[in-house]
Amino acid sequence: MPIDCYEMLNQNCYDVLECHWHEEMELFKIMKGTMRVQAGEEIFEAHAGDLLFFNSEELHAAAALEGELCDYRAIVFSPDILCGSDGDCVRLDYIVPVLNGGLVLPRMIHDNCARGIEIHQSFDILYHLVEKQPELFPFLLKSEMFHLFALLLADAKRMPATIRRNEAVSGVKGAISYIQENYAKPITLKELSDLCSMSQGHFCRVFKQYTTKTPVQYINTVRLSKAMELLRETDRKVLDIALDTGFNSLSYFIGVFRESVGTTPTAYRQQEESSHKIL
Repeated sequence: MPIDCYEMLNQNCYDVLECHWHEEMELFKIMKGTMRVQAGEEIFEAHAGDLLFFNSEELHAAAALEGELCDYRAIVFSPDILCGSDGDCVRLDYIVPVLNGGLVLPRMIHDNCARGIEIHQSFDILYHLVEKQPELFPFLLKSEMFHLFALLLADAKRMPATIRRNEAVSGVKGAISYIQENYAKPITLKELSDLCSMSQGHFCRVFKQYTTKTPVQYINTVRLSKAMELLRETDRKVLDIALDTGFNSLSYFIGVFRESVGTTPTAYRQQEESSHKIL
């Protein structure tokens, strides 16, 4: 079945769900704590008990507020699970309009009203179905998916044909993909802006609008993520890790690492080794 679920526990402000997108739709429920969420151009806080919807191909990110520990669960699913062939009326009248932005589902569903409670209950049923996969799972799953989507559609808003997703999103996605594939090499602002056919100033404004980071901050975030993985899983020298993940000097790497993670690369490695020994 084109559906999956996952759970993350005790996430702090450094455990960032970085700006990304995927073809699947996503239902994202905060179980504990408060998170800063970015979805498209929106930036807002969401709290325990809030259920969020991210559309297919929509840029989104989330992180716990400083000082908070957050738990969340998510269900990621292909829209195809809700409809049949190209001529299916469900596909034509509902799924395609949701995908192209002509029909907008509620972004956040609270559990403080009758429909919200029912949507949350349906999410919980779906999560456990995907997780446990009991007998006759595909039938139970599809039935509950239709139930949940019908509840969401009841509060959907029709948008005028002229209001659609900003074409700049495709440029930002192209830049993100390029950074993720080439983080170990020098990357210039000119390269990224040329890739998006934008001026450098306009590219920086658009990129920050959709990722909440400048291009340099985002590049460093990707590099740091890979460097932290190498610090945890290898015994390679810190200098080699810095150079292999795109940082042009050890001092710059240590400065960026300390500012983002709150400690030095060496101390981070020691902390990770100690925690594994305790486990």
